Amino acid sequence: MPQCRPLLTALDAAGHVHLVIGSNPLASARCARSIEVGAKVKVVAPEDAEVHYALMKRIDEGTVEWLKRGFRDEDLETLGRDEVEGVVDAVFITLGGKNALSMQGIS
Repeated sequence: MPQCRPLLTALDAAGHVHLVIGSNPLASARCARSIEVGAKVKVVAPEDAEVHYALMKRIDEGTVEWLKRGFRDEDLETLGRDEVEGVVDAVFITLGGKNALSMQGIS
C-alpha cells in the first residue's frame, strides 16, 4: 500500500462553505481559520453537545451557523453554495479517530 503524503495547497476560500462536524476545541480552531480566509462556516453538532466556549461565542455573534443535529449524508450536497449546486467546498471532521463518523470517510 502506498504511503500517504500531505499536499500543501493555496486556495482562495472567500465565499466558500466549510462544513465542520463537531463542537470541540479542534472544531473551534478550524472555524476560526476558515473565517479568517473568508469562508462561511456551518457546524453540525447535536443540540445537547458540549460546545467549546470560543466556538459558542462565534455562534452567538453570527459568524458561525450551528445546525443543532447529527450529520446527514445529504449535508454534503445541500448545505453548499448555489454556484456549485449545493455541494460544500470543504468538510472538517473534528470528532476524534475513534468516532464512527471519523472512520466512515465522510468527505
